[in-house]
Amino acid sequence: MQNLLRLPGARLVTHAVLVLAIWRVAMLVTDAVDPLTDYYIALVAMYATAMFGMVILVGLSGQVSLGNGALMAIGGYVFAVTTLNWQTVPFTSFPMNGTWAIVFAAIGGVVAGLLIGILGARLRGPYLAGLTLGIAVGIPAIANRFPDLLGGETGLELTVPYPDGGYAPVDDTGTTDEPVDVLPTAQAGASGDATPAPGDELTLDTFPTEQAALPTGQPPLASSGTGTGDELTLDTFPTAQPSGGTGDELTLDTFPTATPEPVASPDLSSAPIDGGTDALAGVDVGFVLERWQAGLAVAVACIVGFVALNLVRGRQGQVWRAVRDDPVAAAVSGISPSTSKVSAFVVSSLFAAVAGAVFAQILAYVGPGAFGLGLSLSLLVGIVLGGRGSLVGALLGAVLLVWLPEFVLQLAGDRGWPEQVTNNAPNLIYGLLVVLVVLVAPGGIVGGIQAGYARLRGRAGRSG
Repeated sequence: MQNLLRLPGARLVTHAVLVLAIWRVAMLVTDAVDPLTDYYIALVAMYATAMFGMVILVGLSGQVSLGNGALMAIGGYVFAVTTLNWQTVPFTSFPMNGTWAIVFAAIGGVVAGLLIGILGARLRGPYLAGLTLGIAVGIPAIANRFPDLLGGETGLELTVPYPDGGYAPVDDTGTTDEPVDVLPTAQAGASGDATPAPGDELTLDTFPTEQAALPTGQPPLASSGTGTGDELTLDTFPTAQPSGGTGDELTLDTFPTATPEPVASPDLSSAPIDGGTDALAGVDVGFVLERWQAGLAVAVACIVGFVALNLVRGRQGQVWRAVRDDPVAAAVSGISPSTSKVSAFVVSSLFAAVAGAVFAQILAYVGPGAFGLGLSLSLLVGIVLGGRGSLVGALLGAVLLVWLPEFVLQLAGDRGWPEQVTNNAPNLIYGLLVVLVVLVAPGGIVGGIQAGYARLRGRAGRSG
């Protein structure tokens, strides 16, 4: 078995099998649970994607970052701008969809990580923390400077691009929510220069006042005592109803109405999901949005986890550890500390931008409030709690970030805590947990488990 693992490419195959097994189990879980649980699974996978980059940047490279939430904002905004403004992929004829938008978000993350890494390569400790803190505060605020493109303070609402390009929201009558630009103005029997032509904009000045016949078979307005341009009043409004004549009082009961013919709603029971311009043709009434979001987030997390696993256990991971432990010794051995730090920033920013694109699809919204300083601090807290040097620790930290607030809300509801206490309790618990972990298990949950297992093995070896 050990000889097989030494073969070229054996590590990649092993990691691929492991990640595929995790993905398959996660898919079975998402199919078996309710939509709310699927939503939580999507959030866990999204946080894990971002914190895989934190493991590389903080755990392996030894740098401090308080700005990964802002890097997620870059990915989310690139995702939103591309899906809202590009119908096709630039320089190609492929239709724009969620997959392409995530690719562009990843490119934006690489560019941002390269710039930030070059700026922070010569900084250490509190100076680097100050730089990333400024990035966490400044980048989301850029949206306020470009409200036309980025939506300003209110952000941008998204129509989630479903797998094959997406479809527009459909109401109960089977019509889309797209606004009608111009109201049809062709009137039967309308005459005169003031009458708009078909396709012209209908206004109060151009509304035709001479009708050949009203929808209910009414005579022309002139026959009821009004000429062209005369004021229409209740006394002169034609009300030829079975129970009244001209001059009768106009009420809701006597108002002439034309009952439209019922329009049959399309049968969507067997319609497959199909994107493109004909949006309504592809609606699947059995489609569960939260399940699809969970599947997307888990798939992205597995792909990112596969890349991170090979980087951590490969030569690049050894380079990051060498620079973290002793930059001088690494430089003597031919490793460039600056290049190593920049590469860690690029990889971390790439993962954060992809997580931001997934976050935008989960929320169907991007805005400064969704990517504030609190998100960056949450990512740092999660990686400290789970274990900053372990990908499994990143996954455990993601579970804590999603589960702890819900646990506090449930506990507050059972005990009747005030709303102010309920809203601030998760932050208090996060702070206490961080202090506890730093004092008791500096390596986080995973580090504490590994240290405990090592002590048990040492005691067993001495006793044997």
